[in-house]
Amino acid sequence: MVKRIVMLGSISFMLLGTGISFAQFGNLQGMLGSAASKVTGGGVSINDLGSSRDQAISDYLASTKELDISLEKAAEAFGVKKEVLEKLAVVESLKEGNINDNDLDKARQSSQEAQAIIAQKMKETSAPSAEDKALLAESMLHLAIGIQKDIVLIGTIKNLTTQAQSAMTSASPMEIMKVKDITATAFTLAKAVPMDLGLEKSILGSYIEYAKANNISTPANASNLLGGE
Repeated sequence: MVKRIVMLGSISFMLLGTGISFAQFGNLQGMLGSAASKVTGGGVSINDLGSSRDQAISDYLASTKELDISLEKAAEAFGVKKEVLEKLAVVESLKEGNINDNDLDKARQSSQEAQAIIAQKMKETSAPSAEDKALLAESMLHLAIGIQKDIVLIGTIKNLTTQAQSAMTSASPMEIMKVKDITATAFTLAKAVPMDLGLEKSILGSYIEYAKANNISTPANASNLLGGE
């Protein structure tokens, strides 16, 4: 099931940015294929579309928060919490609203830099204490939750793009720009989530490898999450 969902998230949205033309938007159904069937009963209201956009952003921030907590716990386990929190301050600055490619790129880079700090200390730590083992186990649990949230979010984004297409059929000339703005956010998230899954899975994989070598418990579904089952 997850494989099918992830495939939807990796559609050719990566070729589209906030400058999408109306002609490109008109081809959205063809790009999405059967996953983006038409909504019956007329168009979707701008308010409904806006609510869906806000929910998608909120869900994305919730999954990002799980990654932050995971990194914080791992950083504490390896004695680099201060350095990692400094990196994650950029991620914490993400707020509700129209997030853009630049915001998400900065947040992702900060998370990668935080993980690099942790990875270096992990290489230098061959005998973690019982307390540190517990912290890393907790870190992996939050990371697994974050990955699960992102997998669900791909479905939310698919629904948002379907609604946007429906709204375009009934939007007034005054509303078209609002629909375009909301659609741009959907495209931004559609690009971001598959990339973030790659980052999260890479981090989880490194933690699991370390955990196995040091007798640390791992989440029951960790292997399935890494394999995309």
